[in-house]
Amino acid sequence: MNKPETVLNLPAVTDTLAAFAANLRFQDLPSEVVERTKVLVLDLSGIIIRSQDFDSTLCMKKALHCLEGDRGSIHVMGSKGQWSPQAAAHLAGATAHSMDFDDTHARAQLHPGAPVIAAAFAAAQMAGCSTQKLLTGIVAGYEVIIRVALGAVSQAHAERGFHPSATVGVFGAAAACGNILGLDASQMAHAFGTALSQSAGTGQFAVNGAWTKRFHVGYAAAGGLTSAVFASQGYTGATQAFEGREGFFNVYSPRPEPALAVQDLGQKWEIMASGIKPYPCCRGIHAPLDALAALQQQHAFTAADVASVRVGMARRSVFVVGEPQERRRKPRNVVDCQFSTHLCMAIALKHRRMGWDDYEPALADPEIFKLMERIEVFEDAECEANFPTAFSAVVEIKLNSGETLRYFQYAPRGEPDDMPTQEAVQQKFMSLADPILGTPTTQALYQKLMLLDTNQPVSKLFEHCTHIA
Repeated sequence: MNKPETVLNLPAVTDTLAAFAANLRFQDLPSEVVERTKVLVLDLSGIIIRSQDFDSTLCMKKALHCLEGDRGSIHVMGSKGQWSPQAAAHLAGATAHSMDFDDTHARAQLHPGAPVIAAAFAAAQMAGCSTQKLLTGIVAGYEVIIRVALGAVSQAHAERGFHPSATVGVFGAAAACGNILGLDASQMAHAFGTALSQSAGTGQFAVNGAWTKRFHVGYAAAGGLTSAVFASQGYTGATQAFEGREGFFNVYSPRPEPALAVQDLGQKWEIMASGIKPYPCCRGIHAPLDALAALQQQHAFTAADVASVRVGMARRSVFVVGEPQERRRKPRNVVDCQFSTHLCMAIALKHRRMGWDDYEPALADPEIFKLMERIEVFEDAECEANFPTAFSAVVEIKLNSGETLRYFQYAPRGEPDDMPTQEAVQQKFMSLADPILGTPTTQALYQKLMLLDTNQPVSKLFEHCTHIA
């Protein structure tokens, strides 16, 4: 006699998130959410523009040309020509993530902006909508991507080898595009069901510093757009995409907590917990860099005075940016650099800064490689206890004199409790976009992005920001 099938009493996450994302309107957004969203869009736009001449981007454009993706009407910031909607979302999403400079939600352990905003840019141009509608779609996308990651328990999901910004990103992109394209709640649920089939992306890129980390975040943006468009035309997707027996939570996570995905929905805005990066590297390296900067300000020492450096982190950060240590001490390309605590700390020790333009020279600098030999990463109990609420770090520097300096950084700069000023955000945007667009165009685009909450046509946003091949 067959035993009756166990019925799990799980919240209806899919339908709840679908109704929220479909029904969200600009008038529903608190003023602080609107202002924060404008800042996040500005921040990501600069990254998309700056990344247009990278080797991985140029290669990607050639591939999209072979696929006839450049035969469309959709613009990508910083890129000449016009693309198909899917190609535009893919290109924008990949470039948004190329510098590892995009915003981070600490507790969800992902970068929500790259897949969500890239997809929303494409969908908004397709729909010919207003900038207010664009903003609303982006907020819907942020809430969905972050909440789904929380429901999957992002650390457990990531420890299976998945890259949450990509695997969860496709759902956030679908929510953003679905809102912009006017999907109703039922259609939005179908979009999530189709997005489930496109949820992909693993951490295997780290073995050889591959470009796939950039690719699959862009792929998530394109997949979310595709899912929303299919749903808009009546295409059915799997029901219970998140909470189903073979849905996202149960297949992709060993210990999901679905209730977290809908907790305080519409009351607590998770987009407000996304922080802005001051360094173009994995977020796990930021607190060590901040701690080192603090020690450099407090004490007079140079790289030549340093006998050894110990960097304490949470276990997950050690895994992602610290081990195997011999491999992290021998980066071979820029992607390796972005995930090497040893390399980033060596740059900061030598130059008292760490920026994008420091990577290539560092790869050819014997002094940097000698400094990396003196740097060790270890798991610190206090940092582990704080994770993932805070990506803490402790830095201990032993000087040749025998003196030991120590600094504990609870959380990296740029988190919501320590957000950069508007002037600092503007400076980051200008420094990224100006080399590509030129100062007059960059300033004009900045003004347009700061007026996203006015009811302007989205088309005006893309009129004068496409100056590179």
